[in-house]
Amino acid sequence: MRAALIHAMVLLLALSATACRGDTMDAKQVFTDPQVAALATAAARGDAADVREQIRQGADPDAQGDKGMNVLQYALAAQNPDGLKALLDNGADPSRPGLGGSTVIHNAAITDDAVYLEILLAHRADPDAPHGVTGAAPLASAAGPRTDKQFRLLLSAGADPDRADRTGNTPLHAAAMINAGAHVLALLKAGANPRAKNAQGQTFQAYYFKLPAERLGADARQERSEVVAWLREQDVALEAGAG
Repeated sequence: MRAALIHAMVLLLALSATACRGDTMDAKQVFTDPQVAALATAAARGDAADVREQIRQGADPDAQGDKGMNVLQYALAAQNPDGLKALLDNGADPSRPGLGGSTVIHNAAITDDAVYLEILLAHRADPDAPHGVTGAAPLASAAGPRTDKQFRLLLSAGADPDRADRTGNTPLHAAAMINAGAHVLALLKAGANPRAKNAQGQTFQAYYFKLPAERLGADARQERSEVVAWLREQDVALEAGAG
């Protein structure tokens, strides 16, 4: 489910690493249109006035470059919150699929610093924006302890806990597949359908209970017991392995 997004993020991180080394990110290597390259450079610098001026002169804030990367994603790769905000303030659409089919919302959902997602949501970015290839929502991407803050930001912003991708996997399936018990429980409490099935006819339980309980760490066992208790309270039949 996450493969396309991970591929996109590898490319984003490669650019980010360049920025972290202090090297100059060359927008001309990504965007062949000189106007768009100038806009991306301004965003990477966090120069709001120049971003506004480049767009006023005709630069497309939604333009895509190499491998589909859009200008918002370039600002994210440059690790410049001010540049991201300036683009959004001047009409860039965060729901547009870009690099690898991901939107900048998907990228921000799995970026270590939650400030980028906070900026996007403050600008009314759609928390359910679909991935251009998989159809998955950002909430599914954010499942997992490393991005707990992003996951909860999306839920608080009204992300649909039942939004399925093109194979029928919901955020609940995504959390279950990586044994993110705290997020499984959070999704259930947020109204996720525990009986939802994917294209393989499986509910989240088929993935969440796949690993034997005795192989879990203490925290994961506690999370599993809380999920089981919730399912029993809601009269949801337990599947094999639930224990």
